[in-house]
Amino acid sequence: MLETMTLNTAPTITALTLGVRDVQQSRDFYVTGLGFREINFIPGEILFLQAGPGLMLALWHVESMPGEYGDVGHGPLAPPVSLGHNTSSAKEVGVLYTRALAAGATSIGAPTTREWSGTSACVADPDGFRWDFVHNPAFAIDEDGTVTGV
Repeated sequence: MLETMTLNTAPTITALTLGVRDVQQSRDFYVTGLGFREINFIPGEILFLQAGPGLMLALWHVESMPGEYGDVGHGPLAPPVSLGHNTSSAKEVGVLYTRALAAGATSIGAPTTREWSGTSACVADPDGFRWDFVHNPAFAIDEDGTVTGV
């Protein structure tokens, strides 16, 4: 059931949409490789995935996006967006990094202990979107999904 918004309620992000060049390749990467749950798939057009509680990730063929979003496209630099996944341990960072590479990701940075006392790794999906796998001991994610700094 969708939450009703009031004038005093901030909107929540319930969907992220990424423009992809090949929807089937994205499906292979996100569903088969990383294990996301597929909600709906229209071959060659769009793929909807469950990305978290109340959060959907849409992977839409980039050539279809201008009709709704205006001019969009991929350039020579990485798209200026990063998707992140916080883990409960440094070991999980390594596991996700390895799974992503096996699914066709390109390594941007192997798992590394950072100056802020955590561990992170970065990969690029088949369209260049960056995925940051992070264990930050200063953050906690409660059972209800609330993120807190400890």
